Amino acid sequence: MTRTSMVWRSAVVLAGIAVIAAGCSSDKKAESSDSGATFTDGAQLIAENLTSYDPGLVQTLDESQVTTALYDGLTDFDWSNPEAPELKGLAADSWTANADSSEFTFKIKDGLEFSNGDPVLPSSFAYAWVRNGQSEFASPYGYLIDYVKGGTALQDGTVTNLDSAIVADDSAMTLKVTLEAPQADFPAIVSHPFFGPLPEKEVSKLKDQNDWGSGIMIGNGPFKMDAAANDQQVVLVRNDSWAGNVSGDTRAVLDKLVFKISQSQDSAYTDFEAGNTQSASIPSGQFTAATETYKNTTSQPQLGSYHFDFGFTDPQLGGVDNTLLRQAISLAIDRDEINQKVYEGFRTTSTGITPNGIPGFEPGLCKFCTFDPTAAKALITQWKEAGGQLTGPITLDFNTDSGNEPVVAIIQQNLKAVGIDSELNGISEKYFGTMAEGGCHFCRAGWYADYPTYGNFMFDLYSTASVGGNNMGSFSDPVFDDLVNTAQSEPDSAKRSQLYRDAETYLLNDSTGTVPINWYNGDQVYADNVVGYTQPPLGIIAWENVGIKPS
Repeated sequence: MTRTSMVWRSAVVLAGIAVIAAGCSSDKKAESSDSGATFTDGAQLIAENLTSYDPGLVQTLDESQVTTALYDGLTDFDWSNPEAPELKGLAADSWTANADSSEFTFKIKDGLEFSNGDPVLPSSFAYAWVRNGQSEFASPYGYLIDYVKGGTALQDGTVTNLDSAIVADDSAMTLKVTLEAPQADFPAIVSHPFFGPLPEKEVSKLKDQNDWGSGIMIGNGPFKMDAAANDQQVVLVRNDSWAGNVSGDTRAVLDKLVFKISQSQDSAYTDFEAGNTQSASIPSGQFTAATETYKNTTSQPQLGSYHFDFGFTDPQLGGVDNTLLRQAISLAIDRDEINQKVYEGFRTTSTGITPNGIPGFEPGLCKFCTFDPTAAKALITQWKEAGGQLTGPITLDFNTDSGNEPVVAIIQQNLKAVGIDSELNGISEKYFGTMAEGGCHFCRAGWYADYPTYGNFMFDLYSTASVGGNNMGSFSDPVFDDLVNTAQSEPDSAKRSQLYRDAETYLLNDSTGTVPINWYNGDQVYADNVVGYTQPPLGIIAWENVGIKPS
C-alpha cells in the first residue's frame, strides 16, 4: 500500500496487472503548496472502530491510513493509470521467481533507513514476518503467513521460526522466500503492511509485542510519529530519511500530519464544517449537499464492497439446512432503496462481492441480489416445508456511529415485509473483532482490497484459513476452499480468474454465505486550500502528496 525504484519487467504477470520494479518522477505531487504546513484529517479515525496501528495488527482501512504513512513494504502499486495499476518495487529493487512461482528472491535496495537511523535490511523483513505470524501475536491477518512454507505450523505454535523458508542475506541484500504452494500473486501480496519491515533491535526489546502499537513506532515511510497515539489524535511529522515512493517523490510535502479521532462520522463532519479539520467522510443523507459545497472524491471508484455476512455458527441462519432462508433474505433486500435513500445514488449497487477493476471481474454473478419479495416468500415457504423454522427474531449486527443505522433500518423493514422479524444489535466498541470471534449473526461487513487481486476478496474474506481474522461470519465450506486453493496455485491468469469466479458463484448462489449490498465510491470532502488529496482505488491516500496552498 504505498511507494520507488530502476525500471525492470518481472517475468511474473499478475492477472492482468502490469508489474515493474521501478518508477519515474511523478506529476502528482502537490503543486504550489506550503511545504511547512500542517494538515488535520477528520475523515479516517472513528474511536469505536480502532484497534491498532501496528503493521502486524492493523485491520481496518481507517487505521491503515496511519500505518502506511509510517511504513513502506517491498512493493507497491502505482495508480497513475487506475485502469492498469503497475506493481513496482518499493523497498525491493527487483525480484525474481522460479518456474512455478513457488520461490521468490527479492533484492532489497541499499541505503534504506528507519526513521531512527537503523538500516532497513532483508532481516528486517524476515523478523517482522515471523513476529507477525506467530500464534501468540494473534494478528487478524496472521493467515497471510500460511503462504510461506511452514507458515501454518508457525500459526498453530508448532514451530517458532521459518529459517528454512525465509532466508535473509544482509550481505547480499536478498530475501529468499519459499512458498507452501505456487502463488503468482505473491509480489502483490507482500505490498500489505503485514509483510513490511520492523526495526528488530527496538521491537525485540518489548516483553509484550502488543506494546509496539501503543508507543512511538519507528518506521521507514514518508512520515514518523511525533508522539505516541492517544485517544484524541495521532500526530505524524515528515521523515526526512524517507527514500521515496513508486512515483519518484522523495519528500513528503507536509511538515505535520494530524489524524483527529472523532466519536462518530456525524461529529467528524460537523468538525470539518466548523473548520477544525480539513477533511471528513460524508455522512448518510448529506451526499448531494456536500458535493455541491466542497471539493470531494466521490467520482473516484473504489475497490471495496459493503455487504452483510451470515454467521455460519448461528443456529437460526447458518448451516446447510438454512440455505433457502439465506437466499430469501438476499432477495428481500432492496439495494436500490438503500443506495438512493442512504447514499443518494453515490454508490454502485452490487451484484457480487468482488468489484469492477479487479482482474477477472464479471458482473451479475449473484442470482439472489435482485429485489424480489415474491420470490423471497416462495423460498421461505419451501424452507418451512423442509422443516425450517425461526424460534425468534434474527439479529442484525452493525457497528454504530459509522452511518450504518439507516441501512439496517431499511433491511429490517424489507425483512418484515416477507415475514421475517429481526432485532438490531448495534455495537460501539471493537465491532470487527467481536464479529470475527464468533459474534456474527447477520452482520455488517465491508472490505477494501489490500491489493487488486481476486484472491484478496475470496481467500481473505471467506476461506477457512481466514476464520478468526477477516472472515466475519466464520464461513467454512470445503467446496469453496478447494476452488480458491486451486485458483491460488494456478499460474495461468485466465484459468485462475475462472476458478475465482466459480468460487464466488458458489459462495453467492449455492452456499449463500453473504449478501452484497453495494460497491464503494470515494466518500470524502476536503477543504478548498488542500491539494494532492485523492482516494485511489485501494482507498489508501498518498499522504506524502497532500499539501496546503499558501494563504
